[in-house]
Amino acid sequence: MKREKVLSLVLAFAFLVSGCNRGKAETTEQTVLSGVAGQTATSDVTETSVTETTASEPFEFNPHVYSGKIAERVPQDYWDSFYNLCDALRKGEDTFQCSSQEAYNWATDVGVLCDLFPPAGAKIEGKSTDGSPAFENGTGKILYKMPVEDFLKRESDFEVLITDILNSTIEKDDSEYERALKLYLYVAKNYVYDTSLIDKMGDDENYVYACFMEKRGQCVNFASVYAYLLLQADIDAVSYRIYEDLCHAWTYAVIDGKGYHIDTTWALQADGVDGIYLDYFMMSDKNRIADGCKLTDPDVTLLPECNVNKTNVKFDATDDHYCIRDYCRFVSLDEEKKIVHYVTMYDEQKEFYYGNI
Repeated sequence: MKREKVLSLVLAFAFLVSGCNRGKAETTEQTVLSGVAGQTATSDVTETSVTETTASEPFEFNPHVYSGKIAERVPQDYWDSFYNLCDALRKGEDTFQCSSQEAYNWATDVGVLCDLFPPAGAKIEGKSTDGSPAFENGTGKILYKMPVEDFLKRESDFEVLITDILNSTIEKDDSEYERALKLYLYVAKNYVYDTSLIDKMGDDENYVYACFMEKRGQCVNFASVYAYLLLQADIDAVSYRIYEDLCHAWTYAVIDGKGYHIDTTWALQADGVDGIYLDYFMMSDKNRIADGCKLTDPDVTLLPECNVNKTNVKFDATDDHYCIRDYCRFVSLDEEKKIVHYVTMYDEQKEFYYGNI
């Protein structure tokens, strides 16, 4: 089981160079990014005003992010043990309370740490330093792979980064749709596709943390980064991967009780492409398959088995109402009227109402 998990992570790194092709047609018209992380641009397209609201309180870093989809397979005592680990890591402690050997193994798994507590991925291990059992009598041991004081600064700096992203991009009274869209636009606008990230970071770093810090990466990086930001914004999300035909990774999210595929990689503002495409936001299974991504053998790192087909967890996405297709580029967001303004590939200005359907 452990070998399969490590193999999955290695394969995830290996397939990226050839597997992710954003492939969108080039366009010369600039669009307006209004009210998203403070980004603006000039445009010939008529700008639609964005109604701003004042959040009652800022977002705070949540060390105990949670996925209800993963909880369908991972029992609560595993989560409780993992949260005990997170709390111990934030204090620089070398032990934590844990319910069982199985819970210990899941909590200290490198893939789980990368996706649910990124600063600790590849920087701690579930091992003892003296050859004694790593887990015994309800206590799990932590082996730091860097000086503890350096780890504490790394973790603290990461918390600051995440809260800065959240508070500059979304608001507490945003709907789940608005939070997901604003964070999608944030990643698409601020991150760069770079095939060299994994080569540069070495074996002692993890791809999620590195992508956050470098703001560059590949599909598997962006899938986990976006999923983590959604979890911090109280939206259920996981990194979702396929290896058949087109090797690729994206994010699966549950928004207003329904599942969707969201692909920030192909939304990135590539060289020569103005604007951010909405085609890959809140896709259904049908949309995803039509775009060339088969869903027959997916992997989700947070599952103990990795491979979804080995579990009873369903990652269905049957609703395609919210997916705006055909090379449509974001213009602006009117939160008061619940309208997304966008431009089609034929430069037609259109509106999409995202309120109660």
